[in-house]
Amino acid sequence: MASVILISSLLVVTAGCGAIGDATQPPAPSATTGPPPGASQAPGPPLATATADAQGTVDPTDPVSVARDCFTKWQSFDARTDSGPSAGVERARDCLTPDFTGELNGSDAGGSGAGDPAADPQAGRAWDELRAAGTRSTVTVLAATPVGGADTTASGQVSLLLNVRRETVTGDGPPEVTVSTPAVTMLVGTDGTWRLAGADLANAAGDAPGR
Repeated sequence: MASVILISSLLVVTAGCGAIGDATQPPAPSATTGPPPGASQAPGPPLATATADAQGTVDPTDPVSVARDCFTKWQSFDARTDSGPSAGVERARDCLTPDFTGELNGSDAGGSGAGDPAADPQAGRAWDELRAAGTRSTVTVLAATPVGGADTTASGQVSLLLNVRRETVTGDGPPEVTVSTPAVTMLVGTDGTWRLAGADLANAAGDAPGR
């Protein structure tokens, strides 16, 4: 499981929000700060075995719908078939802001990418271990709610607290289930489409209920 944690840390850049593109976009928001002081649990179903609400077709004009789908694409992985630790970012590229994609790939500073095995030998070794073990990890977003309970959709920027279940399987072993409470920042473009612009995976709200 240590290798899975290592890969997750390589795949994730904490906070760091970016605008969606051209000069007509809203100004870049401040870094995601996570849940408000005193938050003690995540929203949504109380058990790690809870069934997630049916998602259906993703609505690009709904920040919650986009957040649930995009976070799942980005954070799930299958070391048996994925090209490398940056495969999740590539899967989610269309629902990430260009600036956040650049952060995750390390290209905002002209780098090759923190998750690129060629640029980061440690990432390469960890990924090779996961591939050899046949490790795959599926993320399900059980629920999402505005941080602090405030609906800021009209402002073009929304911070959401997610209740996330991760199910990781190594080889033919039993699944290992964990629950976490990351926060994400969503930005809207001039076309009304929402994208994930930043993430705070520090679990600032504490363990989700039922852990």
